[in-house]
Amino acid sequence: MDTSFALTSFLLAFQLSFHPHCHLLVWAAMDSCYDEEGVPSRCMPRFENVAFNRTVEVSNVCGSPPEDYCMQTGSTRSCHYCNTLVPELSHNASLLTDFNRNEEPTWWQSQSMYYGIQHPNSVNLTLHLGKAFDITYVRLKFYTSRPESFAIYKRTEEDGPWLPYQYYSASCSKTYGKDAKGYIRPGDDERAALCTDEFSDISPLSGGNVAFSTLEGRPSAYNFDQSMVLQVRLAFE
Repeated sequence: MDTSFALTSFLLAFQLSFHPHCHLLVWAAMDSCYDEEGVPSRCMPRFENVAFNRTVEVSNVCGSPPEDYCMQTGSTRSCHYCNTLVPELSHNASLLTDFNRNEEPTWWQSQSMYYGIQHPNSVNLTLHLGKAFDITYVRLKFYTSRPESFAIYKRTEEDGPWLPYQYYSASCSKTYGKDAKGYIRPGDDERAALCTDEFSDISPLSGGNVAFSTLEGRPSAYNFDQSMVLQVRLAFE
């Protein structure tokens, strides 16, 4: 069964660039979770990054046509060239989930704002996982500054609806109709997506992280084994 994870980005302050390590850390299925007769049993699956080397579909990439782009680095700008036809100048989607070294970073990059990549236009990134996982942690690292607004969605069936997982915005109310300081009280729907403005500042200008723990702020997180609502929220089935 094909499962999917998607990012939709809005209001890009600069060209949007992801560090290749788009981490999805999950509890993955293991054979040891079944007894000798094949009946499911209680177990602790291994913790792994299921995004590594997965195919990511993107709706936009820089370099077609070839273009210059500039990044703000403190009081100066650093300008470069992007060309999809030249491997060393290309920033295609495969660089979102490849093996990366800090001394030789690789990254995917969209076109710049000069080409209209700004509100109301959006850039979509879709990661297909291919089977069921419990997603517990998502880490995104941006090569340039983080976008003002973007959202994470999931779907549990190939043709199923996209369900909001988390919103990020400096203008949560205006962009997503959500309170930036909202939280879930006991008795509320724990599947609801929240919005935060914590990661929408232009600083740092490069290397900014976004960390999303799928159980954080959920009242039943410490009683996960007994919470079917949270188990459904985490699962990509």
